[in-house]
Amino acid sequence: MKTYTNETKLCDLITNAMDKLKNIMDSSTIVGESLKTPDGVTIIPISKVTVGFVVGGGEYADLSARRVANHFPMSGGSSGGMSVSPVGFLIIQTDGEVDFVNVENKTLYQTVLNMFNSLLQKLEKDKDNDN
Repeated sequence: MKTYTNETKLCDLITNAMDKLKNIMDSSTIVGESLKTPDGVTIIPISKVTVGFVVGGGEYADLSARRVANHFPMSGGSSGGMSVSPVGFLIIQTDGEVDFVNVENKTLYQTVLNMFNSLLQKLEKDKDNDN
């Protein structure tokens, strides 16, 4: 027969909660299943997963019980949460060109940087095509 101490109870609580979270999580949660359009373009959804987890516990008793007892009642709890947010889509063209379409909320700074990066890439392509 297994003897349960307060420490093993807390460890079991943490282990059980983590096992449940592992069952929920899957690689397809982040990189979704690809979708092929009629013209041959492949679209792959990309998501961001955020997981929060907290565990706590302690021993509780009134002062008179603490003076005479070797152990105290154990109290514990755990909680967790998970959110999945879409980040964007990978677009794979029929010629093999890959683009990323960002759908996340962006600041003005991020938008300007992305536009500048796209402009530089187009200028490089035009320069390569001229040569």
